[in-house]
Amino acid sequence: MWGLVFASLLTITAISVTTVGIIKTNEQTSTVPVESPRETKLDEWRGAGLEASAGDAVVKVMQAEVGPIQYRTLEDIQFQSAEEFLNLKISIRNRSKVKKYSYLSLGLYHTAEDLLQDEYGNNYPIYISGTVGVVGQLNYANLYPGQSVEDLIIFARPVKSARHLRLCLPGAAITGGKPLYLQFPAP
Repeated sequence: MWGLVFASLLTITAISVTTVGIIKTNEQTSTVPVESPRETKLDEWRGAGLEASAGDAVVKVMQAEVGPIQYRTLEDIQFQSAEEFLNLKISIRNRSKVKKYSYLSLGLYHTAEDLLQDEYGNNYPIYISGTVGVVGQLNYANLYPGQSVEDLIIFARPVKSARHLRLCLPGAAITGGKPLYLQFPAP
C-alpha cells in the first residue's frame, strides 16, 4: 500500500515540476503588434445613409435607441440590464434571385472597437453579452433569395452631444465582400 502512495506522490511531484516549468516558460514576455485603428477615407462615407448595399446584400438601419438590454436565459427567463446601451436594429436583405447567404451576427463575435463612431471621433465598442442571450439578437441565419432578417447589435452608449453616428459593417459577416458604410442620427 505504501508503494502505491509513494508512486502517487512521485506522480504529483512530477506533475507539479512540469507545471511550474510550463508556468515559468509562459512568464516570458513578448511584444505583440497592436493593429492601428482603421482609417476611413472621406470618400467612403460620402453618400452614407440609413441603407447600404454590397453585392446581393442590402443592410438598413431600422432603429437606434439608448436604453437597457433585454436578456434571455436558456431557461427563457427574461431580465433587463441596469446600464443603458445603444440598441441598434438592422435589417439584412438578400436581393439575389438564386444565391443563398449565411449571416453571423456581429453582436456575438466581433470585438473591433472602431465599427461605430461619432462625428467627434469617439469609438463605441460592441457589447457582447456572454452566457445569456439578448432578446432580438440573431445568432446565425441563412438568407435565401429574397429573404430578409432583422438583428440587434448592442454598442456602448454614445455621448449625449453626438448628433450622428457612423457604422462600418465588415462585409465578411454579410457577403464576404467589401465593408458597408451607414450613417444615422444619434438617438
